[in-house]
Order: sequence, then C-alpha cells, then structure tokens
Amino acid sequence: MSITNVSLATEDPFQQLTLRTGFYLQSIPDIALADMEVALRFWSEEVGKHAGFKAFITIYKSLDQMRTDFYQGKINFIVSSPLPIVDTFDPALLADGYKIVHSDTSAKNQLLIITHKNSGVNHFKDIKNKQLSILISDPISEMFVDLLSLKYFGKQAKEVFPNIDRIQRSNQLIFKLFFKKTDLILVYRNAYQLAIELNPQIKSNTRVISRLANIPRGLGFFHRKVNPKFRESVLAEMEKLETHPRGRQLMALFHAEKIQRSSIADLKTTQQLKKKYLQLIDRVRKQ
Repeated sequence: MSITNVSLATEDPFQQLTLRTGFYLQSIPDIALADMEVALRFWSEEVGKHAGFKAFITIYKSLDQMRTDFYQGKINFIVSSPLPIVDTFDPALLADGYKIVHSDTSAKNQLLIITHKNSGVNHFKDIKNKQLSILISDPISEMFVDLLSLKYFGKQAKEVFPNIDRIQRSNQLIFKLFFKKTDLILVYRNAYQLAIELNPQIKSNTRVISRLANIPRGLGFFHRKVNPKFRESVLAEMEKLETHPRGRQLMALFHAEKIQRSSIADLKTTQQLKKKYLQLIDRVRKQ
C-alpha cells in the first residue's frame, strides 16, 4: 500500500505517517521491564521496516500523561491491558488496532481463580480465613476478586482476606499454590496451561473454582484521527509479523500464537465488569 508521506512539521500531528506507540508500563507484569522495552521497540521497528515508515515507542508510568500525549497527538497508538484503557481513555477517540492472541480455542483470554485440591474451597463463598495471592500489577484481578467479595460478603477483598500477597510473575503464583504456600490465586489461562505443560502434576493438584472470560491481556488502539490508509498499512504488516523469523522471536516472548486486529468490542467485557463492580459498591454503601 502506497501512502504519500507528510512532513513532521505539519500542523496536524495525527497526519504524520509515523507509528508513535505509548505503552503503559504495568500492563504485563509477567515480562521483565527491560525485556519488554527491548521487545516493543524491536517490534515497532520491525513492522516499520517492512511497511516503510518510522516507528517510536514511549514507555509510560503515568496513565494521565499517556492520555494527555495521546489526545495531543504526541503518540498515536496506545498499548495497555484493558482496564486502564477503559478507566482512562475516551472510547470515541479509539480506532481499531491489534491484540496478542495466546490461543485459538473458545476459552482464550480467561482469568482463572484456582485453589489446591485439599484447600476445602469449592466455591468463592468458601474462602473464609483463606490466603489469596494475585499478580502485583493486574487491575483486572483486583477488580474481579473485589466484585466476588462484594457479591458474597458485602465487603471488598481487603476486608475479607486476612492477607493478600501480590506476586511479580504468574509462574511464581502457580508454584506458590502448588506447594500449598497460599490457598487461592488469580492467573490467566495461558500461564496456567504453560505451567501444566511443564509440570503435569499441577493440573492434578489444583482446581479452577471461578473464571472470567474474554479478558485480553494486552490491547492496542490507534487514535481515530490517524490517517485511515496509514492505519491499514500498519495493521496489515502487524498481521504478517509471524511470517518473519525475528517476528516469531518477539511473539515467543509473549507466548503468543498470532496477532489479530482489535476493536472497541474487545473492551466490552471489561466495561461490563467495571459497571457491575460499581453497582455492587453503590449497593453496599447504601446498606
């Protein structure tokens, strides 16, 4: 696809034909920051090289700053886990982007609540005096366990569990549960499956008691003002990334099978989760 380039001196930053990605630092805690930064820079540069445009990455610790830069056109593409996007960005300003797909099965993108077989927990309502462990930077996990705590106990998770451990990596969570150092964990299905492949005993000694479906780990969206032909050229190249050897190396870092286009519909489950959570919070406050 041929696109006439626009000078960087143009008054409208959204018409500049460069891919300027903003990545929220706490989106994928399973991967070390240094590895993530190198991978994302390499990813964008690899795509840009094949499609014939320049690409840049900015890593953000502040969502507010990331939103400001996105609205002003300093960046034109955002990557984050879904809840920060729902909380921070106006969906009317978002256009299709891409998402990392870990599995082609219908059960993909599930967030699981798992216990060990001898915990005595068959349902979330059985968690009294049990210990919970979750990822240190996963707001969806925090909200999901809060929602269930409000539903069954009328309290937020911090008031229900005597102690909540926040762990850096999913594999650390899974092995902590396996060795009975905790009673409940929240992990994503692809991490759980990978752990089972490496150690089949994990499956026979653990049990899933609840799940939240259709929660992507990471999503990317363009600003809707970005040149549509340019957006299409970027996304078309993204979808071919797995055909390049270096692209496959990058996808291996994310344990990804492929890249697919994302749309605003990918935020629907997260939007519904947040709405239900706020309704429960409001109901408890009125009691």
